[in-house]
Amino acid sequence: MYLLLPLQNGLQDKYMAAHELAIDAGNSEKNESGFAVNEWNGWVLFVIISIIYMIFDFISQQYIFSDELYYRSFSEQLGQQNLQAFLDAQSQYWWLSYLLTPLMIALKASFAAVCISIGAVLASVDLKFNRVFKMALVGEVVFICAQIIFLYSLLQNLDTLTVESIAGYYPLSALSLIGIENINAEWAVYPLQIINVFEVMYIGLIAWLLSKQWKPSFVDSLNIVIPSYGLGLLLWLVLVAFLTFQVS
Repeated sequence: MYLLLPLQNGLQDKYMAAHELAIDAGNSEKNESGFAVNEWNGWVLFVIISIIYMIFDFISQQYIFSDELYYRSFSEQLGQQNLQAFLDAQSQYWWLSYLLTPLMIALKASFAAVCISIGAVLASVDLKFNRVFKMALVGEVVFICAQIIFLYSLLQNLDTLTVESIAGYYPLSALSLIGIENINAEWAVYPLQIINVFEVMYIGLIAWLLSKQWKPSFVDSLNIVIPSYGLGLLLWLVLVAFLTFQVS
């Protein structure tokens, strides 16, 4: 009987190994059949998102940032002649915002992808950068929804808008909750604008997408995204606040 124990233990180890492989295969099959970001074309995603943001730019230029808005905001400070010179220069370089839109999207997605990739490496997770970059692009749907709400709110109040009121508003943000008129420190405006519900939703969506590519556990993915992206975002806010403080 004792002679059979090594054989039984060997068979048990093989059974456990096969069982673990079956579980991993099941999880892999689940991930591949689910929301597989790696099957998406990154260039198509990038072009679609760029076009959507260009449409937002067009709406802003045509219906929100009109000459009337600038006259209402700066006519007393700049004077009519200087203000008109500014508007002429702006109309001459109207194409610049459309040119910069794809670049800003690429930089934003790259920033998120780099932060999350570093977090994945530190957590010993084998995750390719291009997949994380696609996740960051898909996550832009959150900020697209935020921009729709933002533009809709502005379009409903065109008669009373000023450049200052637009700068002090972002939907569901700490800045809108406090009010820009109650903030004395100019360097605090941008950080309070970035602290918003949509950033939380973005982190949650990226973690969910990561769970579809790595592990079924959403919490495990969240434990990677929050420290990595959150720390990167915090460092960015500190840098912007510092530069704003130095300039002001």
